[in-house]
Amino acid sequence: MTDRTRPASSPEGGVVLVSPRYLAGGGDPRWVTAPLHQAFHWQAAHLPLSPRVRLTRRDRQAELILSPDPDTYWWTLRHTATGTGGREEGEEEGWVMRFGARTPAETIAAATDLLTTSPLGQKADPLDLPDPLGVLSRAGWESSGEDMFRTSPDGLVTVCHPPQGAWLISVTSHDGPWRSDPDDLVWHAYFSPHTPAPLVTAVLEDLASPEPLPRTPGSLPDVLRDLARLTLAPAAAAQGRDALWERVDRLAAHRPTGTPRPPQPPGGPLPRRSR
Repeated sequence: MTDRTRPASSPEGGVVLVSPRYLAGGGDPRWVTAPLHQAFHWQAAHLPLSPRVRLTRRDRQAELILSPDPDTYWWTLRHTATGTGGREEGEEEGWVMRFGARTPAETIAAATDLLTTSPLGQKADPLDLPDPLGVLSRAGWESSGEDMFRTSPDGLVTVCHPPQGAWLISVTSHDGPWRSDPDDLVWHAYFSPHTPAPLVTAVLEDLASPEPLPRTPGSLPDVLRDLARLTLAPAAAAQGRDALWERVDRLAAHRPTGTPRPPQPPGGPLPRRSR
């Protein structure tokens, strides 16, 4: 996460734009982890020679875990309850968001960016909260099941939210909301009850965005190559190797006032990229 060396060029050369974006694959995980660590100073803890990454906010109430595991979710964003668990004024219930391996990093970052730049802990009037499913309706996603489901126009994505329940997102390689074959699953996500509505809305807005995502051709599994629309990226996008660190700097400028800086690690500050 702290290495700011420029990435090597794709062995296949160039960059492609992938649409719809939920078929772009995981992408660069640093799109999520680098801002948390570099801009917002979440503390990193890991075991040497282990692929598991854990970043913890300095108040210890929020953490992000990236744990490659073929049998479960790879990404977990967790927030613990405050006080007695939301029973008193100004307290919050605990919540968790989980994402599968092929969830685009940009989609996960929609949640982590909002969590780090907005005062989500403040109590809000329920009438002022965003309607996450409304985002999908306005994007042309179809509704069914007494307004608890939304399905993408291509039939590959289903979002389910029973009243007062968890949020479930399923992206499959075949159209239709119900698939029993696990081989059809591209990625899935789970948001527990009490997940703040603005965070859910941010993820669904990214999910439904018509904007494609840049990827190197070699990073796309065959199932995604067959389903997605690929176009050659403009030269400017193909050369945008500093986009990640420009993003880190931009988010650092929006760091909430009063966010403490951690002590410098031994040996001085982390190296910055060269222009």
